[in-house]
Amino acid sequence: MLQQTWTSRSLMKFYAVVAASPTSWESHKIAERIEQRILNSNPVMEAFGNACTLRNNNSSRFGKFIQLQLNRAQQMTGAAVQTYLLEKTRVACQASNERNFHIFYQICKGASVEERLQWHLPEGATFSWLPNPERTLEEDCFEVTREAMLHLGIDTPTQNNIFKVRRKAMALIFGRSEGQPLHRALL
Repeated sequence: MLQQTWTSRSLMKFYAVVAASPTSWESHKIAERIEQRILNSNPVMEAFGNACTLRNNNSSRFGKFIQLQLNRAQQMTGAAVQTYLLEKTRVACQASNERNFHIFYQICKGASVEERLQWHLPEGATFSWLPNPERTLEEDCFEVTREAMLHLGIDTPTQNNIFKVRRKAMALIFGRSEGQPLHRALL
């Protein structure tokens, strides 16, 4: 588990316990629900914002600021998570033995046959902007990302649209898979 994930989880559990009034079961449930939504955002943020670097297989390439909101009675009433990408150049260029953001490998390795057809992603396609695809990491689990997206309220059709747009944008920006005609890459 990432250090920042563990730290975030520990702090939220602490605030959930401290901020929930012992006489208010509803306040405790609200705090738990807020904590769970923030924790569910981690796999999504890691997929879209982490990459394999020379020093770390799951290196965060983004910053995250979590603001927990408390009322006058110090009960947790909400939270806001702000993220910002620290390393936009990683999409176009990686050092040798490094990889691009996890989500691209997850899509290539985890898409079903039906999704591959829908997203025009040939089985075994290789991309110059996805180096070292032969490396298999724990972070390559597409199902974990998709499940976390469901918990955050991003339904399957919306997810499919996100992945379809991501695939098309990458074809436009970085080119088609090796051996694929340009007109097929943009479908």
